[in-house]
Amino acid sequence: MPMSPRCVATSWKLPKRFVMAIQPSIRDYLADVARRLDAAPHGGTGTIVSDAASFLGWSHSKLYSRLKADVGWSSGRKVRADKGTSKVDGATLEMLGAVQRECVRANGKQILHTPDAVSILDTNGYDIPVSSTQVNRLLKARRLNVAAQKAADPVQSLRSLHPNHVHQVDPSLCVLYYLPNGRQAMMEADKFYKNKLSNYAKVKLKVWRYVIYDHTSSTIYARYVEAAGESPANLFDFLMWAWGRQEGREFHGVPKILMWDKGSANTATAIKSLLEALDVTPIEHAAGRARVKGGVENGNNIFECKFESRLKLEPVETVEELNAAALAWANAFNNNMINRQDNRLHRPGMAPTARMDLWRRIRQDQLRLLPDVEVCRATLEGREEQRTVHPKLHISYRHPASDMRQLYSVKGLDGICAQDKVTVRPLLFGDCAITIRIPVFNGEDKVYRLEPERNFDEFGFAGTAPVIGEEYKAMPDTGIEKAAKKMDELAYPEQDAKKAREKQEAPFGGALDAHSHLKDVALPAFLPRRGSELSMPDHLHVEAQPLNLVQAATALKSLIPDWDGEKYQQLAQLYPDGVMEADLPLVVDRLTRAPRLRVVGGA
Repeated sequence: MPMSPRCVATSWKLPKRFVMAIQPSIRDYLADVARRLDAAPHGGTGTIVSDAASFLGWSHSKLYSRLKADVGWSSGRKVRADKGTSKVDGATLEMLGAVQRECVRANGKQILHTPDAVSILDTNGYDIPVSSTQVNRLLKARRLNVAAQKAADPVQSLRSLHPNHVHQVDPSLCVLYYLPNGRQAMMEADKFYKNKLSNYAKVKLKVWRYVIYDHTSSTIYARYVEAAGESPANLFDFLMWAWGRQEGREFHGVPKILMWDKGSANTATAIKSLLEALDVTPIEHAAGRARVKGGVENGNNIFECKFESRLKLEPVETVEELNAAALAWANAFNNNMINRQDNRLHRPGMAPTARMDLWRRIRQDQLRLLPDVEVCRATLEGREEQRTVHPKLHISYRHPASDMRQLYSVKGLDGICAQDKVTVRPLLFGDCAITIRIPVFNGEDKVYRLEPERNFDEFGFAGTAPVIGEEYKAMPDTGIEKAAKKMDELAYPEQDAKKAREKQEAPFGGALDAHSHLKDVALPAFLPRRGSELSMPDHLHVEAQPLNLVQAATALKSLIPDWDGEKYQQLAQLYPDGVMEADLPLVVDRLTRAPRLRVVGGA
């Protein structure tokens, strides 16, 4: 006996993700309902809908939905004119969303929900005449709810150019630690958590896991170290291990970019000095943005779940054994050689590929080999050094990779002059290359990369130096000379400044008013100040002596244009005993205005 439509309907449970096709008997029944609804008079459809919904065990909304989906029937009702509007105004909804958004903890947990938010805003005079359920619908429709706001910060997909272009590094506390007797132990969740920090303190030497991740190939490797905490020394040792050649591991090489967090060990001066010497650009992600380096974060999780879980079943007794096991596992994982596992990298537009197969696509010019570890360690000791530019425009510096001092020419470098102080740092790639830095007036230092002078003859002379008697080469203008030339052009336009100075020509064409304007200065009125005469000791008083005739005649000759022998005779007759120097003006007046005296005597 065939099942009744009602039995068929109640025996189903439709998933919410999709609508399943119904049996023909149900479709026929819905088609009959649709015909009766079309034929029903105005106001007569309500009974038909209620009977059909009750018969099928559906709600009215579901019945309407299935009528439309299965038999193409619709009520034909017009959309309400006020659809999309609400009794709650937009400003109030925005305030509700803002209040809840501000009460989200740093870990993303929402602690203020709609009923409490509605209560608070209602107390503060906001009109919310709908239920909390309806408020949630309104917030969701306008993307004002907390869930929508969490999704409003999408992750931007990043691209690297080739293997070893970008590496990511991240240290993490391992669940393993070792007891004084060497026995392996694990930090169980019920004994080590935020409310039992004292248990962490009891473990003096914890095991830290340092993971490196190559962004292009997703290759991951880890190194374990037993220490009290993170330190620049441990980070240096890990980078040397990760980037250097290791027996039994193909992965190696120095990247161009290193992404990490703002840990104290990462920002240490020594590590930054090392990266600068290796020409590696460090990029620190902002606080709370660990997903920027999600590759290495996931690498930590892979090692914890896929490798460290095996140690529970097969413990290791020392960190050395732990590192050997980790290397063997990572080699198998990166080469997709773990039994019954597919650890290939799956990306859109690319066939699934083993991670190391991707890394092997690196070219020779992209594989930068790590210098000797001791040379790298030298960059940690001396962060930078000061050097004075020699008058011959070079500096002397001993590179960590060299056993002697070498000369680095700074000729022609903008902003560098003789006697300048420059900051020198060694680079570990290139021929004993260095960077020199000099501050400039705008606060942005100028940085130059230099390699030492190599062109010397057997006597130690620079091969580029001019030969005496055969050629002449002027030194290139430094910043000082360039500035001097500009000032000479201002002072002596279209002239040779040196020759103009020799001729003592006035600079700037003599057009500058340097002191003439001082004549027109209106000085402030002042009253004469009374003073007190100084009494001098008697032995300092010197009585003035008269000028003899010869001395007087010499002085008068420059004062009287037509001085001659006759005037000398008149002087001798009028002043036979000499003339006081103070009386010379009177003598001049007397000799020039008085009639000439006839000389008495003669043959």
